Amino acid sequence: MTSASAAFAEIALPVPIRRTWTYAVPETLVPRIGAGRRVRVPLGKRAAVGTVVGFPAPPPGEDVEVRDITAVLEGEPEPNAEILALTRFVSEYYLCSWGEAIEAALPPTPPAEPATRVARRAPGTASDGGLPPAASARRRVLARLPHDGSAVEVASWPAADRRALRELARAGIAIVEDVRAALDGPPSFAPVERAAALVPTQAQADVLAAISAAVASCTYAPLLLYGATGSGKTEVYLRSAEAALACGRGVLYLVPEIGLTPLLTTRLRARFGADVEVLHSGLDRRERARAWRRVARGECRFVLGTRSAVFSPVAMLGLVIVDEEHDGSYKQEDAPRYNGRDLAIFRAREAGATAVLGSATPSMESFQHARAGRYGMLRLGGRVESRPLPDVEIVDMRREFERVGGIRPVSAALRNALAGALERGEQALVLRNRRGWAAAVFCPRCGNRLHCARCAVALTWHRAERRLRCHACGWSRREAKVCPHCGHADLKHLGEGSERIEAELRELFPQAIIRRMDRDTVRSRGAHEALLRAFDRREIDLLVGTQMIAKGHDFPGVTVVGVLAADHALGLPDFRAGERTFQLLTQVAGRAGRGDRPGRVMLQAFDPGHAVLRDAAVQDFERFFEREIAYRRAMRYPPFAAVVNVVVSDRDAGRAAEWSERIASAVREAGGGRLLVAGPAPAPVERLRGRYRWQVLARSAGRRQLHSAIAAALTAVETEVPRRAVHVDVDPYSLL
Repeated sequence: MTSASAAFAEIALPVPIRRTWTYAVPETLVPRIGAGRRVRVPLGKRAAVGTVVGFPAPPPGEDVEVRDITAVLEGEPEPNAEILALTRFVSEYYLCSWGEAIEAALPPTPPAEPATRVARRAPGTASDGGLPPAASARRRVLARLPHDGSAVEVASWPAADRRALRELARAGIAIVEDVRAALDGPPSFAPVERAAALVPTQAQADVLAAISAAVASCTYAPLLLYGATGSGKTEVYLRSAEAALACGRGVLYLVPEIGLTPLLTTRLRARFGADVEVLHSGLDRRERARAWRRVARGECRFVLGTRSAVFSPVAMLGLVIVDEEHDGSYKQEDAPRYNGRDLAIFRAREAGATAVLGSATPSMESFQHARAGRYGMLRLGGRVESRPLPDVEIVDMRREFERVGGIRPVSAALRNALAGALERGEQALVLRNRRGWAAAVFCPRCGNRLHCARCAVALTWHRAERRLRCHACGWSRREAKVCPHCGHADLKHLGEGSERIEAELRELFPQAIIRRMDRDTVRSRGAHEALLRAFDRREIDLLVGTQMIAKGHDFPGVTVVGVLAADHALGLPDFRAGERTFQLLTQVAGRAGRGDRPGRVMLQAFDPGHAVLRDAAVQDFERFFEREIAYRRAMRYPPFAAVVNVVVSDRDAGRAAEWSERIASAVREAGGGRLLVAGPAPAPVERLRGRYRWQVLARSAGRRQLHSAIAAALTAVETEVPRRAVHVDVDPYSLL
């Protein structure tokens, strides 16, 4: 039966079920309920926090039992109407629940001591609420509550009385609320001396004129800013932001990595002062909540952040900047699996704003959209001050192998180039996009490789920790002395990682100051920023690391860049392998020669003739694009088809295979022959975190019909396949 309440609310809950729930609103809470309010509700045998997405909501059917909202949460971040619309789009497009999308949009609740308030549910009732005489504790507590329904603070009440309050709340006699401390306070940054804008080049001025005109029109305008590394895109972003702020509009500036924010934040605050706030997951809960509230209150109009900042409540949004728009870090790998770049475009469209997507190596989708006229194309030619692009050399490691009779990670050519740079007092970068000392440990007698106990992944040897670690799930074990399969005591290491490269470079250049940047060295808070600032101040001569060092940094002292195993990712079973390799190589090469001295780049490879390497060596994106787009068109991959990857997993291999077969059949049936469906097949990483994985890959030229078919298929099997076993990835960036 329905509740006796006359008011109902539609609630979105953060659970992986694509529906909303109807709850009754107690009369005393009606004045405080509205779209976006955060509420506590019963869900099964537990309590859950959800968001009001509809009020008033129509009552459910007569035979449906409706439970009451138990509390309205005060002081927590709440989505406004614009963010609610954005999260609804996320739930519909990425096939997740609305509640999951809202949870992703809001900053986590900061730690705070809750102050509990309580009130009668029905004002004017008897002092004892009709409780039996035996319920003495509850009768005593209820007698202390005002008859007019007003709330009282009970944080200092004895524990026994607070237990009685919870019993009263469960009985529907009282309402208990958690009121968290307000997160107001001063801005979370120190003042920075204001800096003047640089004088734009003619190419920058032409691009700025187009962007400024688009911003002033107050209509949606998607623009692709395509320019070589070092061509001055950042200054274009800053001047475009000035134009938007001058029009009274807000600015959202997205970057792909947290590591790009520290130096950029300093530059932005030197230009715009306190009008800039930073939002990303590297901040602690209190910092994120304070920054979010400043933006929500309109105290700042400029937000810098990573992909999650796309949900920040910037008012009167006029300009959205997505720097390095091609970068895979904009794709969220856990539910909801959204792409921050694509949501930025949606926000700009809904707000009537200008979206500027910038890159020296645009994604295949964005460049094709620009060529087809769906995006405007803006070009920045060469580097500022006519600086030349670096000279790139491909080092044939097969000849290196023959020359020295084995494999040495750092070739003679790269050693000489690094030595020359260090002798001249210049800086250098060396990229090895793999962590640890060795990528695998194997037995030369039986051929066994040491694998993760939970994943179908070889363990990586970390010598400094003396541990073998799985880079997929984090599981680790102590170093192995003998082969667990045959007992052989002479295990070998295969494939060098960044830790080993750092050690070798220290041996080669003992006088140089060498540091390493990867996830192992920047775990502690502030370590990333400290390392980058030290390199920027020329306190470090040579920085070795993973792709963290490749993205967006502007270090004028760097003249030499070395890339080890430049071709190692080209053989991965993923249609984006060539695109990702070209982008990474071009981006890291672009770190060289950004000052007044020319740059030199060495790409070490065992397949030096590969077309992707040849294109990257001359930084010819358009030549790469023409060849890659022909392949995508022939194979019906994005941007010529929409793709959804459905991954089914379970601890039992047989169940995972069976469930994936049911889903594949349901997708084919729902598609009615209009979809290309591959699978089910074991995922490239067949076992992950103890669960066996199968995948079904569906493609279609029509995005709507593909999404509709996947949604229908999931509904068809929801009684046969547990929802927790199914992970839907719309527009997947990786198929591994």
